[in-house]
Amino acid sequence: NGENIARELQCINMSSLDALVSSKLVDCVIVATPNYLHKEPVIKAAKNKKHVFCEKPIALSYEDCVDMVKACKEAGVTFMAGHIMNFFNGVQYARKLIKEGVIGEILSCHTKRNGWENKQERLSWKKMKEQSGGHLYHHIHELDCVQHLLGEIPETVTMIGGNLAHSGPGFGNEDDMLFMTLEFPSGKLATLEWGSAFNWPEHYVIINGTK
Repeated sequence: NGENIARELQCINMSSLDALVSSKLVDCVIVATPNYLHKEPVIKAAKNKKHVFCEKPIALSYEDCVDMVKACKEAGVTFMAGHIMNFFNGVQYARKLIKEGVIGEILSCHTKRNGWENKQERLSWKKMKEQSGGHLYHHIHELDCVQHLLGEIPETVTMIGGNLAHSGPGFGNEDDMLFMTLEFPSGKLATLEWGSAFNWPEHYVIINGTK
């Protein structure tokens, strides 16, 4: 299958990860494996002096994240995380308006990304919490975006969640509802909502200012 795709795209098909990261034809490696399989290719790419773009989430544990960042720093290569939302035109424009004071002092931010999921004939790794991390890791874009817009790292984080409607055959074991509250050093607040048990799908970021 890999050879067929390579012919279609007119590119080279490597037989192994080691062959790929050690190739002199490669300057940068894009790691887009399932969430639980990011660490090995990132570290091997770094050791072979390849710059790395890694899909989000970087890893499913803090310890793995530290090891990956450390490997890239020691190798002197650039390590990029796939937090693409901050590069959206709308997000960049919102950031510009905030910096210019158009909406005054920011007070709070609220974001949602939710919908409804039906049973699956075959469960993908995305539905297995130990392999994907669940909705928090699927949709970590919004968490990163809120911090980018507010320009701060929260000092207090509270999260609740559960699986209310997606248990049994045809479903995985991830939570289908997550609610998070962030409290920032400046006093700003943010709420975030994710899940697959919402029959009224919504995806937005609301920024509340004094103007």
